[in-house]
Amino acid sequence: MTMFLPCLKLWFSILVSIIGIIILQSIVVNFPNVTQNTSSFGTFLKNGLGYCLVLVPGYWLYKFAKYYELGDNSITSKLLKFLFVENHSIDVERIKQDTVQDVHSSASYKKDLFTFMYCFGGLQTSYLVWGVVQEKMMSESYGSGVESKFSDTQMLVFLNRGLSTVLSAAVLFMNEGIGSKYPPPLYKYSYCTLSNIISSWCQYEALKYVSFPTQVLAKTCKIIPVMLMGKLISGKKYQYYEYVTAVGIWIGMAVFQFFTVNKHSDVTTCISGIILLMGYLASDSFTATWQGRIFTQYQVTPLQMVFATSFLSSLLTSVSLYQSDSFRKTYVFISQYPSFLTDCIVLSVSSACGQLFIFKTISKFGPIVFTIIMTIRQGLSIIISCLRYHHPVGFMASLGIVFVFISIFTRLYCSVRMKSKKVPSHTPFKV
Repeated sequence: MTMFLPCLKLWFSILVSIIGIIILQSIVVNFPNVTQNTSSFGTFLKNGLGYCLVLVPGYWLYKFAKYYELGDNSITSKLLKFLFVENHSIDVERIKQDTVQDVHSSASYKKDLFTFMYCFGGLQTSYLVWGVVQEKMMSESYGSGVESKFSDTQMLVFLNRGLSTVLSAAVLFMNEGIGSKYPPPLYKYSYCTLSNIISSWCQYEALKYVSFPTQVLAKTCKIIPVMLMGKLISGKKYQYYEYVTAVGIWIGMAVFQFFTVNKHSDVTTCISGIILLMGYLASDSFTATWQGRIFTQYQVTPLQMVFATSFLSSLLTSVSLYQSDSFRKTYVFISQYPSFLTDCIVLSVSSACGQLFIFKTISKFGPIVFTIIMTIRQGLSIIISCLRYHHPVGFMASLGIVFVFISIFTRLYCSVRMKSKKVPSHTPFKV
């Protein structure tokens, strides 16, 4: 009887929230799409309201689980604890000690170097293929008419995350299992999940406004917001050389882009594209930093991180896709242009494999090293794009690439030198 009123208040809050969101959706749907620009931001608003249908009820459930005693017997109580309640029996300091002990006892210079090369090669292969297919799907038509160009970026995000969910779940069941030794409440993943969805949507959508090399150039600047996010969220301190080399990477890529003749230079670089790229940089930087924080605070494996974030991403995106009838529209498009299905499979598989390498790299080497690796990939993506569209790479453009690599290896050299002075010689090498 004591829980009757709190439960009634909970369900009333959820019901009112859902009704309010549906009313807002009906208002947004009636907004006229005057131009492509307003259409894109209208779509973003519609997608966001679709996410709210899951996130807002989740917030009310979180408040309920936080302020009321849930008990231990019922299935509902166990589910709410799994979703929202921190396990107070977890000793954070012990997690850190266990992590350090495991690393010190099992890792070595050669093993860490091999792991780095494995992650480096996997990220390059996965995302170079992904970049080529992504550019094709968002910038080219599958037929002769305007309707033969696929424009539903939200569906591409869903396909990528859906396959990642299936693959990561299959691998987990065959290995360590979905549950971790020191699991975080599931809602902790929602922050990086939402930012990951937004970053993916922004980079797909931005290709409607800016050329592919322009988008890649913007991505090379990501190392700077990643450092800022690390400082704001985790209170990290960076050395002087880290700031200098970050700026050096950006300058080198800027020189390469400026002196590269781009066949897609007729694509309008408008304010909408710039805003989308800024949204990508901010959200993607937050994603990497928050994931690094979860890896530090809890004993979560890369596969478990992939599964949790991919599952939540699939759940959030499926709601807005169902409301907009995107599943039926995509099926009709595939029926008319079967080659699109092949590109979807290649894009999703490369993205899913890339996700595994992303979380492996972040958990082992941290978000900054991951960003450096992806910066190299971005340089290679520009080269591939230039070769594919027959863009010549001149001396100054090549000099820009060389400058990027000099900055990267300077950063790695300084990092190793700094660590060798602060830690014992048996401490494992971290790239």
